[in-house]
Amino acid sequence: MRRLAIFSAMAMLAACAELPDVPGAASPEAAAADYPALAPLTPLARETVENAVQEDETADQLEARANGLRARAAQLRKPVLTDAERARLAAAE
Repeated sequence: MRRLAIFSAMAMLAACAELPDVPGAASPEAAAADYPALAPLTPLARETVENAVQEDETADQLEARANGLRARAAQLRKPVLTDAERARLAAAE
């Protein structure tokens, strides 16, 4: 709670500060220049579609990854201790 109060006080003090006037932030040429021309998005979208990954390839990769993860999960489900180790630990209690 105290940190919140300190942070709030600092934020309020910073809001009261006057911002300095920065001379020459933009040159007169830049201020008088026209806005840049906007490019149409259609060529960019077409290029993106051409470079897109084929869905069949992606599906095959995902299926292979899923199969690998299932095999790994099956290995993790196996018992860690053998019956002999389990009996030895049970006898030690």
